[in-house]
Parts: sequence; C-alpha cells; structure tokens
Amino acid sequence: MCNAAQVETQALRAKEAAKPTWTKIHGRTVDVETFRHPGGNILDLFLGMDATTAFETFHGHHKGAWKMLKTLPEKEVAAADIPAQKEEHVAEMTRLMASWRERGLFKPRPVASSIYGLCVIFAIAASVACAPYAPVLAGIAVGTCWAQCGFLQHMGGHREWGRTWSFAFQHLFEGLLKGGSASWWRNRHNKHHAKTNVLGEDGDLRTTPFFAWDPTLAKKVPDWSLRTQAFTFLPALGAYVFVFAFTVRKYSVVKRLWHEVALMVAHYALFSWALSAAGASLSSGLTFYCTGYAWQGIYLGFFFGLSHFAVERVPSTATWLESTMMGTVDWGGSSAFCGYLSGFLNIQIEHHMAPQMPMENLRQIRADCKAAAHKFGLPYRELTFVAATKLMMSGLYRTGKDELKLRADRRKFTRAQAYMGAASALVDTLKAD
Repeated sequence: MCNAAQVETQALRAKEAAKPTWTKIHGRTVDVETFRHPGGNILDLFLGMDATTAFETFHGHHKGAWKMLKTLPEKEVAAADIPAQKEEHVAEMTRLMASWRERGLFKPRPVASSIYGLCVIFAIAASVACAPYAPVLAGIAVGTCWAQCGFLQHMGGHREWGRTWSFAFQHLFEGLLKGGSASWWRNRHNKHHAKTNVLGEDGDLRTTPFFAWDPTLAKKVPDWSLRTQAFTFLPALGAYVFVFAFTVRKYSVVKRLWHEVALMVAHYALFSWALSAAGASLSSGLTFYCTGYAWQGIYLGFFFGLSHFAVERVPSTATWLESTMMGTVDWGGSSAFCGYLSGFLNIQIEHHMAPQMPMENLRQIRADCKAAAHKFGLPYRELTFVAATKLMMSGLYRTGKDELKLRADRRKFTRAQAYMGAASALVDTLKAD
C-alpha cells in the first residue's frame, strides 16, 4: 500500500515537473516559473501556449500589468514544443481590441448601470413588502431580482465600471443583496472565459453525474439520468443555488475573506429585518426566501445554458477566437429587451470576445464579430429565442438517447460473446467425449 502511494506521489511530482513553465505573449516566450499571478492560478491554463489574447482581454486596460509583463524574462523554447495555434487569429483579436478601445467602447457607462441597479433594488423592496400576503409569488419576484443581481455583479466582476468602483459594485449586488462571494465567482468565471467549453478546464461544464451535453460527459452519467435529463434539467436548476451556497461560504472562510463573510451575514440580517418589518411570519418568510433561491437558480441556469451548453467542446489549445465562436451562441442579439431580460447573456459571442466591455455596448460590435468569423471560416450562430431553447433541450435529449443506445448495443454484443463462448465450450466438451 505504501509503495503504491509513493509511486503515485512520485508520478504526480514528475507530471508537475514536466509541465511547461512559459507562456507566449506578443511573440515573446515568457518564463513564469517563479512568477505568481496576483489574480490566482489562471495563468496555469496557458502554460506552454499563446496567452496574448487572454492578456489583452484581462489586462489590456491596466498599465501596471504591461509594466509587469516587460520585467518577466524570456525563455528559449524549441519550435517543436510550441503547439500549433493560428497566429492570424491572435493578430485579428489584437486589431479588434485596439479598434474598440479607440472607439471608446470600453469606457464605463455608470448612468445606465446605476439605473438598471436601482430598478432591481426597488423591485426587491416591493417583493419583500408583498411576502406576507403572497409568499410564493413574491418569492418568484425576488428570485428574478436576485438573478438580475447576478447579472449586475457579473458586470462588476468584469470591471465594467473601471478599476476603482467595479468590485465595490460587485460586492453590493453579489454580497449584500444576493448573499454570495464575489471572489469565488471571479475565480470560477475567469477560468470559464479563459477556456470556454474546454472539458476539464471550464468549471461550468461540471454537470455530471446528473446531466451530460456531449458524448464524453455522457459516459459519466447513469442510465436513469440519461433517460430523464431533458425533462428534469430545468426543475433541477432550482437546487443548484442551495448546493453552491455551502461551496461559496466554505470558500470565503477557507480563503479568510472576512469582508465577504461579513456581507453574507449582513445579507441575512437585512432580509430578516425587512421581512419582519413587512409583517411576514416565520413560515411565510421561509417560503418567500426558499422560493426565491430556487427560482433564481432556474432563471440563471436557463439563460446561461442557452448560450453555451448545446454547442461544441473545444480543445485546450484553441485560440480565443475559435473558442468564442465555437463555444457560444447569440439569440435575440438585436433586442435591448432580450438583453436586460437575460443580463445580456443573449449576446454571448460578443461578451466572450470582449468580456470587459460594458454590456450596453456589446451590440455595437456584432458586425465586427460576424465579419471576423466569416473571415476565418468559423461559425457565428445567431438564433431566435425559440431556436436557442430547442437547441439546448434537444441537445440534452439527443445526447442521452445516443449514449443509451451505445450502452444497449454494448450489452447486446457482450451477451452475444458470452453465448458464443458457451457454445464453443460445449462443442469442445462434446468433441473431447
């Protein structure tokens, strides 16, 4: 047992030692062996490959990051050790980002975001006031508002309000009003943008053993779930906020993010006081809150799924342009109403191309993104709301059906082998007699 454990430990250490310690940014192979990224381990996702677009996307606004990049030493790397990635894709992204900055499309839009946020806050107050009289309906209303808080904190987490106010904006909507952790969200969501729809690296694809969106994931899902996943997916989303509530709080405590823990405590205190002041009983208050939690999960999960789950999985070495066009979908992209309804997740292609661009500006770059996709022969999926919903739900149904058929065929083949083996053994026995 000890020897086996030692061998496994040594194998893991050897694997870690074999990992590249460089990344390529603007043509330079930069040695990052001793560099510790201030934002966490996201740099690990780009070791041994080109990270130019990721750097421009996450740090193009930050002069300090550019200065830090210049101080990093270069490392000689054999051409054979650099994976094949389309440099013309990197150049196109650099050109587009520069063009959008020149047009002022990355400048914060605090007035529009503030009006949006104030409307959500007033709606939360109205739902609390109605909780004593119609706790379920009020819970659905506050769940919708909490989902909108999720969209608003999404804007702050992507620094749409600039470096000074963005995280404060995020903490207000994610921490105080929604009871979550802004840091946990950024850690998970930045990896989603860095490696969109990459199995094993995009945490948003970890839906097994309950749901599967492609043949690889389907192998990890039991038969009963594959049979029902197209019908149970939406109701099951009502449970995911409850599940993540534990994960988020554990993260904040383990990381000693006491300011976030304080905001979570303040969230519960605020809503307890508000419900009491509105005259809600304990049972109506709990009904209101739990309904809101469940509906929030369904609302957020549904709109996120429309834009991601049913399209291709991409390789880890895909360029930013490839992973964006192959791993995301637009629906109702020209509609401002659809934008606010879904927190602008309906223009997901543009958001993934420029995640730090204010959401209200994303419609202005649709033509540029479409032209880039056409230029390089990549898909640009523009769907209606109905078509996007059909793609998502039929994808679940088809994936489950195909995997179940494969398993049934495999079992038939195994039984046939067993029968043939038994017949062969019987023949051999008769011959011996």
